[in-house]
Amino acid sequence: MRQSLSERCAAQIRNEEALRKGHMLEFESVIKLGALMYVNAGREADPERIKECKNILKERAGIFSNFRGSLEYIVLVKMSLSDNPSAYIDGVMRVYEQLKSGRVLPGELLAMAATTIYENCPAESRTMVVEKTREAYAGIKEQHRFLTDESDMAFVALMILAGLNPNQAVNEAERLFGMLKDGFKVSSDAAQTAAMVLALSNKPADQKVKEYIDLFEACKTAGHATAKDKKMAVYATLTDVDASQAEIVAEISEVDEWLKQQKGYGMMGIGASMRRLFAATFVLEDRQAGASAAASSTATAVVQALVEEVVLIIVMLIVMSAVISSSVQTSHH
Repeated sequence: MRQSLSERCAAQIRNEEALRKGHMLEFESVIKLGALMYVNAGREADPERIKECKNILKERAGIFSNFRGSLEYIVLVKMSLSDNPSAYIDGVMRVYEQLKSGRVLPGELLAMAATTIYENCPAESRTMVVEKTREAYAGIKEQHRFLTDESDMAFVALMILAGLNPNQAVNEAERLFGMLKDGFKVSSDAAQTAAMVLALSNKPADQKVKEYIDLFEACKTAGHATAKDKKMAVYATLTDVDASQAEIVAEISEVDEWLKQQKGYGMMGIGASMRRLFAATFVLEDRQAGASAAASSTATAVVQALVEEVVLIIVMLIVMSAVISSSVQTSHH
């Protein structure tokens, strides 16, 4: 394994152990996500700072707030990574209020979209980005009424942040969605997520769709692919990496095999498909970190932000599903 990738994997496990000791009741997938966020920031996990942030969040958000449910731990980690946790959550909640305008029952994933915009957008542009995000989301929702939900909002925001206007975002996402459905026979849900991720790349549509499908199939052939669902979106983020497909597949396979030996990554932990999502994410993040160190660019920053949001959204869906399942089982006893 390349040294920088090996160091990233070691830091991940080290951060997981620190968070697990400090927050024993959290879901394993959320602990892993929190550790990943610290690694991406180049920081060691700080359970005590997270606890301090929890007190701040309690003051700012009521118990039934969408910042206090399944999303809470992720918000706390984000707060702990900021220089001023109080200012961070105040700013995110302002964006959230703008995003939810007119929505009767906004969900937790809308709160996640608010963190995406707040973290990746200058203060003076946030209102404009929120308006364009709402407009683009409405356009995509109009084309796919039952398919589109708030889990897509963060992806829509990233398309706007990447420089697409609402019409471009809607049209490009729809064009790529059609190509994926026609050429790959993937589920509509997975196709829509991947389409919005691929829309961030400047490559020709035919090329990026082919590279995305080829990478998934190559990982599948190697025995190290995620399930054919929303998790597949992670491969779409790898289409702009400056490395050959063979190199990427080899590294994902290498990390996947290594992770099998680590706590919480087996069948009794997060399972093979989720483990491979993390493996692909580690490879992408490490490659992007090397690229940004050589030549920082807006495109790189957007892709790095995108990867974290992809993982965040998928983990949140899994966590909420597990919470609901657990609640149903408890009610039957």
